[in-house]
Amino acid sequence: MKKLTTLLTVILFISSNIFAQLGEIKGFVKNKKTGEPIWNASVYVEFAGNMIGDAADFDGKYTIKALNPGTYTVITKIQGYAPVKTRNVLVTSDNIAYVNVDMITTAEELPEFVFVTHTIPLLKKDEPGVQHIIPKQFKQSVHRNNPIKAIESMASGVTVAPNGKDVYIRGSRPSSTQFITDGMKSITGSIGIPGQAIGSIKVYTGGVPASYGDVSGGVIVVETKSYFDLAQKFK
Repeated sequence: MKKLTTLLTVILFISSNIFAQLGEIKGFVKNKKTGEPIWNASVYVEFAGNMIGDAADFDGKYTIKALNPGTYTVITKIQGYAPVKTRNVLVTSDNIAYVNVDMITTAEELPEFVFVTHTIPLLKKDEPGVQHIIPKQFKQSVHRNNPIKAIESMASGVTVAPNGKDVYIRGSRPSSTQFITDGMKSITGSIGIPGQAIGSIKVYTGGVPASYGDVSGGVIVVETKSYFDLAQKFK
């Protein structure tokens, strides 16, 4: 019985890693006045009581990898500069959130932290066929209890049929629209979860990644709220 329990534990651990949908944060740290890169600046996020981060290289570049989907605060510190907290950084599965940090020398009179709010454009220059709906936007939607209607109201090129179920992306057939929830393809042709459980949404209306297969229409990728998001809510 003990061996069976151990085997099941190992299988569950492997499965959770196979299906884990992780993201990352990349960026550039520089002196706000001169534009020069700041080498060796510590850039990190806090998750479940641990710090996950990186040190900026000689070009000021850093990468924070293997992050669970959620909203983070990126903290940047180095001696001689005022530390910076960049809030509301959204990390989504298999995606990179770009956070560039401008730091100010402590020669000037500054508060303990410089706070910056990270803004995410609905359309990104490097992903023109992808529209991002962040948790705050979804929460503020009047249709938040009807996820499909909320997506239609916030993402261009998405149309919901009169039956309230079928979804057309840029005029394609409903069968050409694929739904992915937490990395799993929907077999019902719908999101399949209540609006209260949704964290963030990506709508692919063009340039669909090969990982989603041969899709002639579009893809709606939904990520549920993570443990980190729920923990933040009850702080």
